[in-house]
Amino acid sequence: MQALLQHKTNRKHFLLIVALLFLLIMVIRIFVMPQYHAISPSETPEYIKYIENILDNLTTSLFVSVFIGLFLFYIEVPSSEKKHEIIAPNRLNEIFSKNQLNTDFWYFSGGAGRYTRAETIPKISKNSKVQNEHKTIKILLIDPMDDKLCKSYANFRNSLNSSKNEWNLNYVRNEIIATICNAVIHKSLNQMLEVDIFLKKTFSTLRIDLSKNNCVVTKEDKKEFALLIPNDTFLYKTYKEEILQVAKQCEELDMRCVMQDLDIKEIKPSEIEEICLHFHFNSKLEEKNFIEIAGIINKNNNPYK
Repeated sequence: MQALLQHKTNRKHFLLIVALLFLLIMVIRIFVMPQYHAISPSETPEYIKYIENILDNLTTSLFVSVFIGLFLFYIEVPSSEKKHEIIAPNRLNEIFSKNQLNTDFWYFSGGAGRYTRAETIPKISKNSKVQNEHKTIKILLIDPMDDKLCKSYANFRNSLNSSKNEWNLNYVRNEIIATICNAVIHKSLNQMLEVDIFLKKTFSTLRIDLSKNNCVVTKEDKKEFALLIPNDTFLYKTYKEEILQVAKQCEELDMRCVMQDLDIKEIKPSEIEEICLHFHFNSKLEEKNFIEIAGIINKNNNPYK
């Protein structure tokens, strides 16, 4: 019953059904059954008495069960089930969009950061301008210069149910660098946006998006369910501390690279090359990589759509 009463809508529906059932039993017991009574109680058929007895017991059991269930639900200490929520993948866009509107910071830890690049960075940057407020973004990505790590991550992504068999070393590297370049571009265009990027030497099967309101933990497979954790919970504090501690063990990129005269709607390969030169990424990149990375940023595809 606890799981049934946990959600407000389900609780209302349950109590309404119980009330209607209770009312139906009372109507039958008070108004219908007396019609079958004989003038003398001894002449009343046994099956009528049997039915009345069942109705009486059912009424008592129903009332006591619901009362005890409600009593325990409202007086017990909130459990972990009430403190977090399992959410369907089709709700992620809605939840992320709501979180991006009213937060002054966003921490992300994941693989390539495709959604962070397409939605989180642009929206938080825009909101900082609209609200005239300083915003902070911390991003933890796998190291695009680590060939072995990128290959392992590509193999993992290809093994997922939602994979389109597009993941390889070059694709992973381009996606990660596109996220880094996108962060530099938005930071260059908005002095009120602070972006810190850290490169990890390992990858996780989980992604963490943590904002002022809550923490959303997703799996790399976009068809999988996600975990929504409110900010007033122990689990939220644990994930926040986890990101901050992992960041201390990672290589932090020098984000003092500032680009001039940028057109956010049409990023040029030469601009990507300039950013990559600042981070010393050029040793493993060719001209086609700069073209592909610029194309990724300009298309700005949301992986959840």
